[in-house]
Amino acid sequence: MPAYVERSPESASADAVAQPERAQVDVALLFRGTQAGNFNQRLDAQLASASAPWSAIEHCFPHAEQLSAGVSWPLDVSSTAASELDATVSPEWRGWQDFRGLGVRGSAQTTELTAPVATLDFEAAGLSSPLILSVARDSLVVTNRSSHSVARALLIYSHPGGVGVTFVAALDPGEQRVTVLGPKELPPEALLELARAQLTEFFSAGVGPELAPAMAAAKSIPFLETQGLRLIALLDEEQEPASVSFSQPVAMRQRVVVSHSEILKPDEESRVVAEVMDPSIGIAEARASFGRFTQAKLEFVAKSTDGSASARAAALLTELRAQ
Repeated sequence: MPAYVERSPESASADAVAQPERAQVDVALLFRGTQAGNFNQRLDAQLASASAPWSAIEHCFPHAEQLSAGVSWPLDVSSTAASELDATVSPEWRGWQDFRGLGVRGSAQTTELTAPVATLDFEAAGLSSPLILSVARDSLVVTNRSSHSVARALLIYSHPGGVGVTFVAALDPGEQRVTVLGPKELPPEALLELARAQLTEFFSAGVGPELAPAMAAAKSIPFLETQGLRLIALLDEEQEPASVSFSQPVAMRQRVVVSHSEILKPDEESRVVAEVMDPSIGIAEARASFGRFTQAKLEFVAKSTDGSASARAAALLTELRAQ
């Protein structure tokens, strides 16, 4: 994560944690415009909830103010080139540089460096995955349980031997599709390159060839390089969890809503529960084992009907949120 990204000192509230279904919402604003001349414009953003209440903002750049009615996000966009991020910063952030749009910085701090994207994230309660995965005999079945059609989706399985990507055809509400996991015959490096090309193609169909490579580069680690089974879908604009308005007219707006659902396989579920129950496992060991989804996996075990497992996971969660 770049050093300039602001981290909230607040942890998720107990009410948010108790919600049966919720989602991590990441908002990224990129601006297309002329790089010629000395262009600079204040373009403050206002975010309003399109669903249930939000948690405290967890990370943001530039600084955003959380209000009772939403979020106030003072921005400046300019032709000043965004500062290049070096290799010490995750590709999840450096990938947005591929878009080569206008630079973004905070309106209140004119000396603040310029970034390629404005970002913030928070949790929203009451949001559920539109797609679910189930097993019927020896087949995998993807079901659209939402009230909206899903035009494009991917089933991704990343494991030590590589990564496989399978395109899922359009699904109307309630419709199911039998699918299989992607190819496994190639070396891991070749499978990853193929998967990156497939991810770029997937985004291109929805956002066009200019933005798609940057999105694929920014999402390569969470979608392709983090081990696990997941469903990715492009959703209709009306399904966006936060609406964004600007203080100045914008010539053209393109809203992209991406759903990312992690699927806990039975063998992974057993492993997670066993490690949580191991008294020698502390929060450092849990984070090393569970990776970027440590909190989600601990919350899963915390809901277990096994009182010992639930209590142990709750204790680890308390320690995690205190860091």
